[in-house]
Amino acid sequence: MVRCSTMLAAMRPDTCRHLGRRPARFLPQAWFLAFSMIPGVAIATGASPSTGHQDGRTVQLQPARPDPNTGLRFFAKGSFQSMKGDYWGAVETFRKISPATSSEAAAVEYSISRAFTSLAVADSARVHGEAAVKLEPGNSHYARHLARIVHEMQDFGRAAELYGQAAAANPERTEILYSQALEYVAANRPTEALGVFAKLLDRDPLDEKGLAQTLWLQIAIKRYPEAIDTMSRLVAVSGNTRKLRLALGQLYDLDGKGDMAIETFRGIIAEDRSAVPAWVALFDQRIRMGKHDELHREFRDFETVEPVDAGRSVEVARIFASRSARDSLYTAPASMMLDELASRHSRDSRVYLLRGAFEMTHKRLASASTSFGKAVALAPAEVSGWENLVMSLLELRDKQLAFRTISRAKRAIPRQHLRLSVLEGYALLHTGSPSRAARILETVAERKKGSMDDELLIQANTSLAMAYDQIGQRRRSSVAYARVLELDPHNALAMNNLAYLYAEQGILLQQALRHARNAVLLEPENGVFLDTLGWVHYRLGSYEDAREMLEKAVSTRIEEDEVYRHLGTVYEKLGDPGKAREMFEKAKGLKGRR
Repeated sequence: MVRCSTMLAAMRPDTCRHLGRRPARFLPQAWFLAFSMIPGVAIATGASPSTGHQDGRTVQLQPARPDPNTGLRFFAKGSFQSMKGDYWGAVETFRKISPATSSEAAAVEYSISRAFTSLAVADSARVHGEAAVKLEPGNSHYARHLARIVHEMQDFGRAAELYGQAAAANPERTEILYSQALEYVAANRPTEALGVFAKLLDRDPLDEKGLAQTLWLQIAIKRYPEAIDTMSRLVAVSGNTRKLRLALGQLYDLDGKGDMAIETFRGIIAEDRSAVPAWVALFDQRIRMGKHDELHREFRDFETVEPVDAGRSVEVARIFASRSARDSLYTAPASMMLDELASRHSRDSRVYLLRGAFEMTHKRLASASTSFGKAVALAPAEVSGWENLVMSLLELRDKQLAFRTISRAKRAIPRQHLRLSVLEGYALLHTGSPSRAARILETVAERKKGSMDDELLIQANTSLAMAYDQIGQRRRSSVAYARVLELDPHNALAMNNLAYLYAEQGILLQQALRHARNAVLLEPENGVFLDTLGWVHYRLGSYEDAREMLEKAVSTRIEEDEVYRHLGTVYEKLGDPGKAREMFEKAKGLKGRR
């Protein structure tokens, strides 16, 4: 049995480990007994010299000998108070102790810090925790206690330092080092974090958790050669898994070693030709290296993978068609893939739906209309083909053909009557007939949630709200937008439009502000949404905030005369007539081009 012969065992749980089986509720008693074993212990209230009288003379009396048990009694009392939840009482009791040594003082400071921690008084808990660590810097328990406090206060750098102190005192405990590394990560000090993880990996080179964290940090600070080495070690430790090898290939690409990336991806495909992620990574690598001939040949090879599946090929092509909307580097390769699909799967409507969507994205409207027409001819029972065909015709401004197509669709798939009614309402709205649109959309929009597809209800209410707004029925428009938000609380368009309606009417401006802010949070680069937020600020009289938001809206290169008119109005309020005139002129020019 380990015997603890000093009072410090009572307050330093890491110094002596209790090996018996005494229940925790007897711990304060054990502390008291530990104190009582110390001869001449100096924790006391402290007696001072005094004077007295003897035979008419004043004499100096010797100080009373300190009672060695006084401090022990205070500590035991404070400990019991803490156990009962009387933390304020415990603090007052601990403060009555007069420790004789720095170690004893540290123990008292630590006890007070723990009481304040339980009270959630973080500042005081930290002050006393810092005092304990300063008095006894080698005490791992005190350092870890304080580290937890400062972590909660988000002082991650200080927490890392404290875990470093604790690790120095307990070098065998790797979990303390791991905590230190994570604190450095939280403090955005990746270099120091990597240094600590390196120590951990020196102790255990096969530590997957340490390898994974090291890899993440190396990638974050773009140390790609080191990341490649770490990934190779992780592959060796975790097994030659496909995901890790894919990641290794991507690291080779980031390090500018495209040929090694291709070799890695092709190695995965050689083992399993159905490994679609490896094919996608290979195609992407070829595109970014500008090797289109190799890409064409490999895409044809992919098309022969057994079992041949048009749907699989369509989904791969969809990835690159989607990327082409953001990066022109992918436009020609995506077009090639779609041509190959149309050649090999000429009877599959999905090919033409994807091709039409790609052509719409790139403003090839006539070609898109042709592709959607083929999709409808191949699968007349699929409503999505009809919807896309109508949308392409509206974009082409072929109003008559668009409405004839809706009529054909209603005859071909009568069970989709509600969905086609929403499409017809949308078409009427966007061809200048908002009143007729409202009458049709009302038959769908006011149905109860659950009676039909939520997405269709959202579309119906959104179009209906816009129709009401156009015919001057703003209250009914607000109600329709509110129904949209009941169905989809994160619908940015509905939040923005409802906020603008309120701002224009000068009503519910705080609600308008909340909706407008939320819309901008969801789409921070949307010029229309920024304009709405700016205009709400203007209505609230917050002209500087309005100016900031409206200038951001203009910086998105939005070509809406209303935005420039709003900004001009704000400049007038801020006493800048020159800038105001400039904005009004721009608004007039944009309106003239419409």
